[in-house]
Order: sequence, then C-alpha cells, then structure tokens
Amino acid sequence: MRTKLILASLLLSSCGYLHTPALTPYKMDIRQGNYVTPEMREKLKLGMTRSQVRYVLGTPMVSDAFHGNRWDYAYRLEHEGEIVEKQNLTLYFEGDNLVRVDDNGKTVQDMPVVAKQPVEEAQPVAKADPAADVLKRAEAWAAAWSAKDVAGYLAAYTTDYAPQGMTRKAWEKQRQARIGKPKVIEVALSDVSANMQDDRHATVTFTQSYRSDAYRDEVQKTLSMVKQGDNWLIADERVGKPVAKAQAEKPAATGASEEDVQRAVKSWAEAWAARDVAQYLSSYAVGFKPAGMSRAKWEAQRKERIGKANSIAVDVSDLKVKLSDDSHASATFKQDYRSDTHQDSMRKTLKLEKVGGAWLIVAEQAAK
Repeated sequence: MRTKLILASLLLSSCGYLHTPALTPYKMDIRQGNYVTPEMREKLKLGMTRSQVRYVLGTPMVSDAFHGNRWDYAYRLEHEGEIVEKQNLTLYFEGDNLVRVDDNGKTVQDMPVVAKQPVEEAQPVAKADPAADVLKRAEAWAAAWSAKDVAGYLAAYTTDYAPQGMTRKAWEKQRQARIGKPKVIEVALSDVSANMQDDRHATVTFTQSYRSDAYRDEVQKTLSMVKQGDNWLIADERVGKPVAKAQAEKPAATGASEEDVQRAVKSWAEAWAARDVAQYLSSYAVGFKPAGMSRAKWEAQRKERIGKANSIAVDVSDLKVKLSDDSHASATFKQDYRSDTHQDSMRKTLKLEKVGGAWLIVAEQAAK
C-alpha cells in the first residue's frame, strides 16, 4: 500500500512539468468565400461579359436577387480564431458588360478596357434565281444542237417527252439524222423570256434562228420545262409561225426575196417530216384548191396519211425559185419522200403567194 502511494505521488508531480496550452482544443485555419489572387485581378477588364468574368473569378460569393447587376466576391481567412486576412471585391454590370470594380469599398480607377471588335455586317445571301437557271438550260440545249452533240441535245428532254405525230424512238432517229447530216449548224436564240409557273415548272419563249449548210429559217418557239432533281428539262416543244422579216432589213426595196420563198418551202417540208399536221396545213393559203377533191376532204386525207406513218423523211433538192412579182412566186424542186410504208421520188412545183408577210402555197403540181 505504501508503494502504491509513492507511485501515485510521483505521477502527479511529473504532470507539473507539462504546459497548460497543450491541453487546450485545436483550432483549424478557416477560409470562407472566393479567394481572388492578384493574377486573377489582373485579368479583369472593363467591358468583359458576365460569362468571361465568371470564367476568370468563378461564381460570386454573394448574389443579390434585387440587384442583379452587382456581384460580390467576399473572402476571409481566420487563424486560431482571429481574422488575419479579409477581401471584398464588388463588380458592377450594365447589361452583360462589366463597367466598374470596387476593391474593399474603393473604385479601381485604372482598370484596363476590353478592345472593341469591329462588328462585321452580315452580307445578304443571294437567292438563287430559278428563271436564270431555266434560261441557262435553254441556251445549253441550243449550244448542244449547234455543236451537233446529239447525246447532249437529246439529254435536254425529259424521258417521257412525247413528240407530236410520232413515237419517241422515231423522233430520236429523225433528230439524229437531221443533226448529223449537215456539216455546219448554227442555232441562235433571241428575245428569250422565262415565265415561272412555280418552283418546278416554267415556260420559255424565244425567236430561234437556225442555219445549216443546206437550210435556214427563223421561227417562234415555246419550250415547256420541268425541274427533275437539279436539272431543268424540256417536257414539251411548240413551233410557231416563221418570223416575217421587216421591210427595212431587206437589202433593197424589191418587196420580195428568193430566200424568203426558199425558207417557206423548207419549213413546209420540215413540218411534213416532223408529222406536225397543224404546221404543215398552215403552209397552205386559204384559197388553196386541191385537185380532184374538196379542201375538207383533202385535209382529212393528209391528216390520216401523215398521222398513220411512224416516221417520215422529206428531202428537198435542186430547189429553184422564180419571182413573178413582189407577192407571187413559183418553186420547182426534186422531192424524195420516205416513210416506214412507202417511198418515192418526183419533181414538184409549188405556186406561192405572199399573204400578210408569209409565203403560202396556193397550188401544188407533181410529176414523176
């Protein structure tokens, strides 16, 4: 027992050498708020947007719901219960841009400013002109014809294009022969205009001047075009009456030209070969009287015979024109006719009369 008392006394006396603070509670350093370093402050510039400021400083410590244009970045450092560092950075915005900075209640006067970037005005986007595309395709069609590019010429038509008076196959064969036969072809379009029905349908009208080493003419033409995919294609083709030359364009005041009569004869033969019954019959004058039958019966017969053949070829050669006066002429030539059912060759004489600027047939005589 005595030994235990001595050990207890020694233990208590040894505790007297320990310092009292060692037995006090431990206090941690406490950081509160947004710690803003000098480097972060240097990156601030007046004119910066809110998102740019947030990227540099982070989200503000205090956000006042009633003052949305003010952001507070507060910071406090406590060491052993005492405040050893305190910061208060206040930022003010107008709209989306920083306009003022207060550091611990004092406005920072020498804040750098964001350089304003020149605002580039957006250039208006040019809208595609569908009419221009239509006209371009019509010119490309004429260019392929002039170049004797049969494949390019035929590719300008839709696959369901239906020529007047003949099958598509017969028409293609005819076009290949007529484009391939001449040594030179020139096709020029003038007075061209496009009428848009909608975004995919249009009508193009123009004056077509055709010239080859064997034939020339000038006619009004209308193309009905449809847009398939990105391409405008010809869905229908209509030929109008030959264009009458103005009196002032003639070299002399003769009132008549052998070339005009030749063009009329060639146009008549072209319409016949194309099985264009309407154009063919319009080559005859109202006073034309066929031999041995009435005009009505003759027209019915011509419609039947022209329409019945699948293909027709009419070649005019050795053409000679004789002018009686300014409005009367005769044309004599060799006519070679060929269809899928019949062919013949004969000499023919047409008597023509000038009516309203156009040479029309008033009489027709054939001889074997």
